[in-house]
Amino acid sequence: MGYDDVGSQRLKQAVDRALVKPEWCRSYSVSPAEARTLYGVNNELVDALIGMGFPYKGRGEQVTFDPLDLENLGLDLELPSASRTAMSLWARTFKNPARLATARCAIQISWSCPVPEHTGDCGCDFTMSPRIKNQSAGLAVHDSSGWNADLDGQLSNDDHIFQDGFAALVEEAEKLHFHRLSRELAQDMDFLCEHRIADCRSASMHLAGVAAEAGLVVRQASGYFVGTPFLVPHIWLDVDVNGQWIAADPFFLQALARWGVVNPEDWPPTRSPRNVLWRIRSDHFEEPLIRHGAADVPVKLVARMSYKRCI
Repeated sequence: MGYDDVGSQRLKQAVDRALVKPEWCRSYSVSPAEARTLYGVNNELVDALIGMGFPYKGRGEQVTFDPLDLENLGLDLELPSASRTAMSLWARTFKNPARLATARCAIQISWSCPVPEHTGDCGCDFTMSPRIKNQSAGLAVHDSSGWNADLDGQLSNDDHIFQDGFAALVEEAEKLHFHRLSRELAQDMDFLCEHRIADCRSASMHLAGVAAEAGLVVRQASGYFVGTPFLVPHIWLDVDVNGQWIAADPFFLQALARWGVVNPEDWPPTRSPRNVLWRIRSDHFEEPLIRHGAADVPVKLVARMSYKRCI
């Protein structure tokens, strides 16, 4: 996709949003070739970006870009990137709310030993987070590629339309623009308030304050957005409705509508996201799912949805 395909105004807005990020949060590691294959930014668009002052380092063949800058550029300009491909799968997940109401989720978690000198079935001391252990469908299995276990994902399945006081959250969420941010920048509420740019972490922290002012009782929740087949770490709000915690995510639903992933008539920002959120914790911290001794272990999560037939 080139400069003429995206329009000069949209491109300028995307570049301006990138430029408000502080330089300290950037890591220049993506070459133009990688920008083309991974983020859908072709050579013509690279030249236009450099000419407009988009953040980069180097010159000639040694130019590099920050991966989050390119990720956000792709979101703003709807470039044919890996993220857009994933979103097309998310759209299938959300397509039929009635069908989604009957969904059950099987999650496979897989990992390998993080210690280089450990090979084969080394008898490593792995432990599963107690927050998900009760969802395990059996013992972990070891093969040549590592370990894996099956989980019966307990997803949030409350269908609810929020009303009293919730309009304040929807109105405030509409003023925010979704960008992927570094962890440090996502915790900077001054950055959010000045530039109105947020990710799910910073938006949930900000909207929790708005909710309190509106008289709502809320808590932050963290876990995963189950955009089959791959899960994405996510943070949202739970709202206390008559003593029951119900998931609420007006910021993310509005972003999904802008990206064309959901139909806003089926999924208005006042609706609780149903059977797409896997809650692990009741705060905004991430939970290590597998540990090797005292160390966190990177994991791969793949989800498979099954649906009851409607009679």
